[in-house]
Amino acid sequence: MAKPIIFGDYQFKTKKSAIEEIRRRISLYQFGQKLTEEDEIFFSELFKLHSEYEEKIGCGIASITVEKDFHNNKCLYIHRQDGKSTDISWVHCVKPASQKTIVSYAFRRAVKEAIVAFKKDNLKETVYCPILHIPLNFENSHVAYITPSFDQLFLSFLELVEQNIDSIELKNPNSDDYDQRGVISDSRLKEKWVQYHQENAQLKLLSAKANLSRKS
Repeated sequence: MAKPIIFGDYQFKTKKSAIEEIRRRISLYQFGQKLTEEDEIFFSELFKLHSEYEEKIGCGIASITVEKDFHNNKCLYIHRQDGKSTDISWVHCVKPASQKTIVSYAFRRAVKEAIVAFKKDNLKETVYCPILHIPLNFENSHVAYITPSFDQLFLSFLELVEQNIDSIELKNPNSDDYDQRGVISDSRLKEKWVQYHQENAQLKLLSAKANLSRKS
């Protein structure tokens, strides 16, 4: 069975479907054009799969543009906040998710309702990103984990319940479900995780751009 491609809020069942979507998005731009906010979020999340991600983004991403490579094909360039620019291969990023990633995204799915509720509650009044100082709405905001990070929270829970990545059983969502992340098979384990998340997660609302620029 093919492993999915997963990054950010984006999940693709196969490598082929991920590549098709990436190429579709890039095809909309001419050489030298800056990506829209929506596409910048998409590619910023994708770039996290690059083996040299930290080196490529440096102090943070200011913008991303479509440029021309040596073969006159379209490629992507990161323009960093320190004024420097570098090319980055999206092909190098498209690789099947590890078992840890697949399982952790199932755990993210399990607390999705809590995350959405947190966002809605915090957007009942006008709120500004504490980093970029721009007004936030449902579309341009992210719920960020401060301390501990999601990975730290997730792994601490597994240790608490004496489980590990390989012992977690998942089942596939319905084929018509927009969210194709795996589902935790054990309903009691899921309930324990939701409760643990509620008691221990420290959340904060940031703009999507600010959240993606964080080093943690």
